[in-house]
Amino acid sequence: MTKLDEILSANNFSNHDLVEMLPANLNHKMVQKARLGKKPVPKHTQDLILQALNKLLLQNAAEVEGKVAKQYKRVEVFESGEVAPPVL
Repeated sequence: MTKLDEILSANNFSNHDLVEMLPANLNHKMVQKARLGKKPVPKHTQDLILQALNKLLLQNAAEVEGKVAKQYKRVEVFESGEVAPPVL
């Protein structure tokens, strides 16, 4: 279980919830691959997923009065630090 999977499961978010935050840039396949964590995730994809996750957490916190959303950094979510080599 990856950190991303733990965060999404703890908040009862689906892959689709993340994709809805950035529909033009993010797709279900990208989120699923990052969530499984079998292969290194490209840095660009990590940034998109992180942006969508933080946006989703802020939106969720706004709906619940008095709740403060934790904003994650890349190293917290993709802790292995492995970044896929650039595609040439």
